[in-house]
Amino acid sequence: TRLFSLSRGCALLVGVGGSGKQSLTRLSAYIGQCTFFQVTITKMYNATNLLEDFKPLYRRAGVQGKGAVFLMTDKEVKEESFLEYINIFLNTGELPNLFPRDELDAIIGEIGPQYEGIFKGSEPTQDDLWAFFIDRVRANLHIVLCFSPVGDKVRIRAQKFPALINGCTVDWFLPWPAQAL
Repeated sequence: TRLFSLSRGCALLVGVGGSGKQSLTRLSAYIGQCTFFQVTITKMYNATNLLEDFKPLYRRAGVQGKGAVFLMTDKEVKEESFLEYINIFLNTGELPNLFPRDELDAIIGEIGPQYEGIFKGSEPTQDDLWAFFIDRVRANLHIVLCFSPVGDKVRIRAQKFPALINGCTVDWFLPWPAQAL
């Protein structure tokens, strides 16, 4: 369950296919009692769909205070803008303009009693409630990226999106020794 004790909540798992990156992530999510989500790429899948996939995970992590794991492999990075959103999340904990105003107001209303339960007697502003929500998202939403070291993609992406290295715990998956099998 090392993946779920990360302060920033992100792991970059680097290894060739079949080395157990996704299996370990699923097992860790199960052990950590987290909701597991993996992108299902279709021909029409785009950045808007990615953001829609993040919404229920944000609500679960922020409003309900429950763990959620978002897994993305390098094959599921259909557009480089996907990694731009991940980079922004790793730097700030939030995705800009993720929620329209009505959904944002609903979240603020739902998080209010939880805020007051922790900070008794305080009069929170909307900014206080939003910051509290984002803190809970950062604590409970775990992003796991599974990339292959083959080729230049990891190096190029690490240069383009520095939070993939700076904001993640990087685990290298090496070949299994014959004794382990």
